[in-house]
Amino acid sequence: MWGIDEALIAIALIYTMLGVNIAILLATRKRKSGGSGADHTKLQPASTGNNTYVVNRRYELITPPHKQGGMATIWLAVERKTGRKCIIKTPRRGTRMDNVYLDKLMLEARYLKKLKHASIVKYLNDFYYEDEFHLVIEYLDGETLTAASPRSPFTEQQVIAWACQLLDALSYVHAAGIVHRDVNPKNIMLCSDNTVKLIDFGTAKNLNDVDKDKASRDPFTQITNKGFDIPELFIGGDSDQRCDLCGLAQTCIYLLTLKHPNEICLNLFKSSWPRSYSEARAVADYLISRGISKRAAKCLAQGILFSPDNRFADARAFQAALSSADGYPMKPAEVLSKK
Repeated sequence: MWGIDEALIAIALIYTMLGVNIAILLATRKRKSGGSGADHTKLQPASTGNNTYVVNRRYELITPPHKQGGMATIWLAVERKTGRKCIIKTPRRGTRMDNVYLDKLMLEARYLKKLKHASIVKYLNDFYYEDEFHLVIEYLDGETLTAASPRSPFTEQQVIAWACQLLDALSYVHAAGIVHRDVNPKNIMLCSDNTVKLIDFGTAKNLNDVDKDKASRDPFTQITNKGFDIPELFIGGDSDQRCDLCGLAQTCIYLLTLKHPNEICLNLFKSSWPRSYSEARAVADYLISRGISKRAAKCLAQGILFSPDNRFADARAFQAALSSADGYPMKPAEVLSKK
């Protein structure tokens, strides 16, 4: 009989030979497959086009998603009965903010259902399907102003025309008791007919909400957009319709210069926003040096002042000043609070 030592040696030889045989088998499969040893039997053939699946018996959703936004997944879809294209938004999943994103998308649906304006994306439908919320909005043939930005700035005449369209829409939105809070080039669509439409009400809020405790729990009291930060939203303070006007003024400055407005201010006086009328005048002078009219330069400089109290009171006032041949008188130099 074998002793313990001989038995251990025999077992070791068996495992060694087994390992060699497995290695030979894997090498043979690798050579046959022509690959790196991956299990090719599990690979599926590449798709030759977009796949679709039906939701709610009414819409054909095109996969993969068209875009993954910060709070929602954006899908291209087709209404089966009419063949009409549309956009379907579902809440972003897989984060600790899942319930918040769902709440925000449902609020967006509620706001858009209430708003009917030529310069605002149109609400079509909303529903639950397989325990997921879906918001259906119109498909816009065009691209965002961020994507549409050319190598050289847009003309002042064009930018002012777009601004007046958007100010008309914002006046309507604010009158409905809603503030958008995220007006910037990526949330404005330039359509194929050269009109513009405001999109993405995901961070909008009710202007008339007096529940301060509820507002304090809103995770979106602070909203940041690099290069387009709005003072009261960046700091996380109270906001009203004037934050939308600041966002639009910043958007116009960008379209006219292709430079981020916060960065322009940082280069001029080491602050992201003009905090005094003298600093606003410096912004206006910079814009004038870029070929922008004094009227537009002064309006836009006032529109991005740090303190909301020193901007335009409402969209109509901003629109009137921007489209007036005489502009408006610049207020005297006066240092504002540097909070």
